[in-house]
Amino acid sequence: MADMTQGSAPKTKRAGDRLFWSVVAASATLTVLTLIASRFAATPFTPRGGRALPRMRSAPANAGELLLSLGVGSLIWYACFASAPLFIWMSRRFPFVPKRRLSSLGVHVAVVVLLAAVTALLQFKITYGDASMAPPLSAYMNVGLIGGILPFFTVAAAAHALEARSRAQERELEAERMRSQLAESRLEALTAQLQPHFLFNTLQGISTLITRDPVAADRMLTNLSDLLREVLRRGEKREVELTEELRVLESYLDISRARFGDRLTVSVAVDEAAERALVPFFILQPLVENALHHGISSHAGAGSIEIAAQRVNGQLRLRVSDDGPGTVTPDAQRGIGLANTRARLRELYGAAHSLDLGRPPEGGFRVDVTIPYRERAPSTAGVAAK
Repeated sequence: MADMTQGSAPKTKRAGDRLFWSVVAASATLTVLTLIASRFAATPFTPRGGRALPRMRSAPANAGELLLSLGVGSLIWYACFASAPLFIWMSRRFPFVPKRRLSSLGVHVAVVVLLAAVTALLQFKITYGDASMAPPLSAYMNVGLIGGILPFFTVAAAAHALEARSRAQERELEAERMRSQLAESRLEALTAQLQPHFLFNTLQGISTLITRDPVAADRMLTNLSDLLREVLRRGEKREVELTEELRVLESYLDISRARFGDRLTVSVAVDEAAERALVPFFILQPLVENALHHGISSHAGAGSIEIAAQRVNGQLRLRVSDDGPGTVTPDAQRGIGLANTRARLRELYGAAHSLDLGRPPEGGFRVDVTIPYRERAPSTAGVAAK
């Protein structure tokens, strides 16, 4: 969990920096656009010695007068744009969380009143200068404060809305990453649980042969060593191509042939269209192991196992069947192997998979697995080399 926290902190900081600088860029753009628009505003009546009046004497008669009536070019517009990054910073430094709501509100009110007062004072100086018709400063400040507080509060509210949306997106991404991490951990736990189970069964078979047939036991131990090497080499892969999965399975089948001798017959039928399909690593072994346990070991005679794979309408269908007595009901879990297989498929594919147990009319037992058909993306290294 420490690594996860350390990994998420830089991402959160980068997301916050992007929002801050986006607001800065938007503020600068709006300032420039306002400056351009103010050039088209109608020229108002100006007093002697003054530069511009904040109000018009009549209703707007054209687009220029409309821009002027909206205050385009007024100092309050520029002050609001320039203060947007400040309010973004304040929304992070003084958030409206339950324990700090009143103190944060007090800080925001103080900053808004200060900005409105400074803006009104500057607007008074720019508008009237040394004009003889200038109103009393105190009266103008009262009007300026009333008129300026609302725009600044609007900017502050917009900044908090942007920051809240950014935090919600970050929480959503973090939750998704946590879900993915949890799924990975579950898969690792399931695989770790499955491999000791198969290993125990294999070692039990070796111990049975070691006094009766030492040569077969030695061959079985060699095959087990090769299989474990393959499992460790590919153990970190979630999915492998079906051909690779079958190669790993062949080592396990060699071990099984050593255990059962002539009693066991295995046939593999894989459509060419399905050979490159991605399957969960080590997914066939527990299915075959269940077929061996319930279909071959359960009676003294010979038996056969069939492994098949085909691509059908964008899906990959895997089947492992045996010709044993088929006494286990189709809805039974048949031990830890199928229970783990179900869990792994659920973690990897969600509802986009199925695992069905059945008893064919001709007898025996079969397990059908259906997963989405996917292929590994082609590597660009060879193309670049060419």
